[in-house]
Amino acid sequence: MKKCFVLFVVSVFVVSCSIPKYVFDNKGQSTGVDFTTGKWLLNNVDAPSNVENQLTALVLKDFKGFLNDRVIPINEAKGLLLPRKINVNPDKKTLEDLKKGTNFNFFINIKASKTKEDFGSVDLTPSRFNDGGMNQSEVLLEVYDLNIAEIIYSQRVIGSTELSQDNQDVHISKSSQSLLIGAYKKLIKDIEKKSIK
Repeated sequence: MKKCFVLFVVSVFVVSCSIPKYVFDNKGQSTGVDFTTGKWLLNNVDAPSNVENQLTALVLKDFKGFLNDRVIPINEAKGLLLPRKINVNPDKKTLEDLKKGTNFNFFINIKASKTKEDFGSVDLTPSRFNDGGMNQSEVLLEVYDLNIAEIIYSQRVIGSTELSQDNQDVHISKSSQSLLIGAYKKLIKDIEKKSIK
């Protein structure tokens, strides 16, 4: 028992933990959307391959929670003639074509990316060789009203964690993949809080 306690105390002094920070990029987005009406088209989630399936499952679960059967993933929509990929911030003509070709009322676009990955979730670099570093990921969520071909909600969350330059040889922090999922969860809470359901 005494040995376990000593090991615990030693580990506290040789392990450093980094706390993740999440920042909302668009401070002007004070309103959400009205989830009570219309048919919603969900674009393919644009995300790194190692997190794409996990993020897509979360997105579908959340938006089905808001919209039930009124949200359809773009690859399940029948008889649509659409471009292979619709990027973020599509132009007005693309939005007008989406409306004509689908007769949906709203379009959801999500892009996630790992912008910096300097270390893993557990870093064992000896402190004397530690130059610091950062893991950073971001998620952008856009909602377009196809009836007027305009954006009605746009928010980006940036999640980051830094490897501090201290005297610790073991650093525990969130990986870029975990930061990406964390950023998405912050986004979905924001739109849920501000929207009519």
